[in-house]
Amino acid sequence: MALRYALLGLLAKNEATGYELTQQFKETVIHFWTAHHTQIYRELLKMEEEGLTQSKTVQQSDYPDKKIYAITDKGFEQLLEWMLNKPVNAPKLKDDLLLRVSMFHFIPTDKAIAFLEKSKEHHQMGLMMTKKWQEEHFPKGTYGKNELGEFLTSEYGIRYMESWLSWCNWAIKVLKKKGES
Repeated sequence: MALRYALLGLLAKNEATGYELTQQFKETVIHFWTAHHTQIYRELLKMEEEGLTQSKTVQQSDYPDKKIYAITDKGFEQLLEWMLNKPVNAPKLKDDLLLRVSMFHFIPTDKAIAFLEKSKEHHQMGLMMTKKWQEEHFPKGTYGKNELGEFLTSEYGIRYMESWLSWCNWAIKVLKKKGES
């Protein structure tokens, strides 16, 4: 259900096609939420049926027609209702990588270390990409009126990846020490 509010939040800033929303999702929300493009298109159809969004079809000669979505007043009201009145619950951590780490006792230490080293590579790449994106969109930490949320969440993404990298280094040291004994 949170996908709905992520999409409404993006549409509250600008109208967009499903493709553009998928791209925006990858750029601005990926470090704390994921969704496949089929999920996005399915949710857009549901939201339009419920009157939360509306669309217009733009005819194109060289490409297939495109559908541009906009948030409705009802959609904006529902977005604000969700933001302001949904209770703040304890965070839920659902991480495939940590689930695998929790079972390291089944594999040799060198395989566990290799897994963490590979994870570090992916997180380092994500960190570099997020920092680059943040520098391009918020030079010197400056952001526009409608960009505060993206600025704050991109910083969270950076700090999360830095924390993961630090934890991986610590875990590798623990594993190496275990391997020595």
